[in-house]
Amino acid sequence: MLRRVGIDVGGTFTDLVAVDDQGTIHLAKRPSTPAAPSEALNAVLADLGEHGAHLEVAILGTTVATNAVIERKGARVCFLTTEGFESIPFIQRINKQELYNLNWVKPNPLVHRRDSIGIRERMDSGGRPVTPLDEAQLTAVIDEIGRRLRDGECDAVAVSLLFSYLNAQHELAIEHRLKSVLPSLPVSRSSAVCPIWREFERGSTTIADAYVTPSVQTYVQNVLDAFAQRSAPAVNLMKSNGGLIPAQRAEGQAVQLLLSGLAGGVLGARYFALAAGERNAFTLDMGGTSCDIGVIHEGQPAYASEFEVEWSIPIALPCVRVKTIGAGGGSIVWIDRGGFLHAGPQSAGALPGPVAYAKGGTEVTLTDANLVLGRLDPEYFLGGRMRLHATPASDAVAVLAARLGMPPVECAAAAAEVANENMANEIRLLAVDMGYDLREFALVAFGGAGPLHACAIARLLGIPRVLVPPHPGLCSAFGAMIADWRVDKIRTSVMRHMDTQRIQQIVNEMTASAVDELRVQGFLGSPVLYRAVDMRYAGQNYEREVPLPEGQITPASIDYLLGQFAQLHNMHYGFHLAGEAVELINFRVTAFGSPTPVAPRWQTQGGPAEPVAVRRLFFREAGWLEGSVFRRERLTPAQSLSAPALIEDEDSTTLVPQGHHARMLAGGVISITIGGPTVDGGA
Repeated sequence: MLRRVGIDVGGTFTDLVAVDDQGTIHLAKRPSTPAAPSEALNAVLADLGEHGAHLEVAILGTTVATNAVIERKGARVCFLTTEGFESIPFIQRINKQELYNLNWVKPNPLVHRRDSIGIRERMDSGGRPVTPLDEAQLTAVIDEIGRRLRDGECDAVAVSLLFSYLNAQHELAIEHRLKSVLPSLPVSRSSAVCPIWREFERGSTTIADAYVTPSVQTYVQNVLDAFAQRSAPAVNLMKSNGGLIPAQRAEGQAVQLLLSGLAGGVLGARYFALAAGERNAFTLDMGGTSCDIGVIHEGQPAYASEFEVEWSIPIALPCVRVKTIGAGGGSIVWIDRGGFLHAGPQSAGALPGPVAYAKGGTEVTLTDANLVLGRLDPEYFLGGRMRLHATPASDAVAVLAARLGMPPVECAAAAAEVANENMANEIRLLAVDMGYDLREFALVAFGGAGPLHACAIARLLGIPRVLVPPHPGLCSAFGAMIADWRVDKIRTSVMRHMDTQRIQQIVNEMTASAVDELRVQGFLGSPVLYRAVDMRYAGQNYEREVPLPEGQITPASIDYLLGQFAQLHNMHYGFHLAGEAVELINFRVTAFGSPTPVAPRWQTQGGPAEPVAVRRLFFREAGWLEGSVFRRERLTPAQSLSAPALIEDEDSTTLVPQGHHARMLAGGVISITIGGPTVDGGA
């Protein structure tokens, strides 16, 4: 029986990794079918053959919620809020994406202005009713929503009232009335989705939940249908925080899936970084459509308390910290009006895909460029299951190169270099923002295209070591397979007077709620708990998260908190204010539950492996060089490779430029030591 199955449904490929009772790994990979994701899901499950008939646990990472927001193809939402505050989603914040651009226009929120409806009611800042809920007006509003539902002008409702995080009485009444009159209409309530202060962030998160709920409902039904003929008693989806949620419960927490497809890659990269002895690493997940960059620090993924799926659309929920840019194998190479070369963010996707796919694509992509540079074997793409067509790709690159007045191979190398610079710059900005020294980090490269570009990116950044996991194109699916249960709870309760009894009560209530949710999700073991408080000096606008000490809350606990906050404030801002009043703002409790471990066995053949071919590889400053081509599955632990070299997987290819040193580690990870400046100028 297959113990656990991890599936990553990406924009270009759908990947599967499974492990059985003996630790044997089973793999499958198929092109994604964006119009009907369940088709690719059924295809990878079918590739398991008889092994796929009996599954114990299945975990899926998906981009269905992310794509609904990015492509603006989600539900039409009616937003119900306190009368007089209907414009909050549209006023947003004073900050700008382009600081010096006077013509910059704020992006539209996920709701139309005419669908933002005020309800007469009011709670004060202490959660006490000031204006009762206007029942007559509410009846009229629900009648109007019913009409819009019948006319196709409303698909879901988001309810976010002023100060409802302190008192949800009016929100609960509105939800009850809506569900009693319109039982099929999805309703998202801010006091359930995101019970925190800052009405804009809370409202934006609730609107996003309503916006993606119908898409998630459809997707969940497709997933359950795909597993219906296979005995999988537990089908789960990855959440943005790297935890799991049963598929049947996902539609009630749809916004939790917004970074579902990205979290698995960071978890998989963490596993392999630790296996290689690295506790600090940046992760580079370069697939067919995009590149996702994450951070591992002191052996743990970096988390953020909120994120933006698009500029000025904040989602105030904990998540694995990931930065996404438009750089993938399918990224389109193009020339702007000034004659400058670009790579991405537009993508050819799975269909029509790169020119080399011969599926109707006409625009040059990074895959086409790497093929022209000799870095891809047209007969061994996806282990030979898919053939690349070199001639059409070369012809398309030649047309683009003619516009630049340069040889085609130089154009292809320039395209790779532009993409490398883009990715390196994003990692550099992330490191500066978090205060990290890149020289103390490794780079874990995975995804179908990541290992092709990793060494050049590491050299640009001064990162000394690149790690390439086994089957790097399937690392995100592997991360989903090994994911823990995780439940995050957050509650706003502002206090300047440090009431230990009140703090203990809040923490106990949140802990009980988090553990209960773990039990519902299927974890019956002893959870690991993390408790923290967001703190600030009185008068500041933003907070820092400070871990709570274990055990009962005592005056000594408060002294510890204040001391830790001063140190943290000093580290981030260069100063602290001794004697100034400090406020507690948000309380956080996280409950973790780890699955029964199964040690995967990455199979290799006897060795040491000899090159299967010698191929001409182009580098910008050295020209054409002869490089050895190795098959990944034939490499043995401790085997070293001479560079330049290509290491071909069934799902990816690793480029080792001249001047670097590569060897296979016992855990199946390829370790590449970055030498001095390479001869390729970053390409």
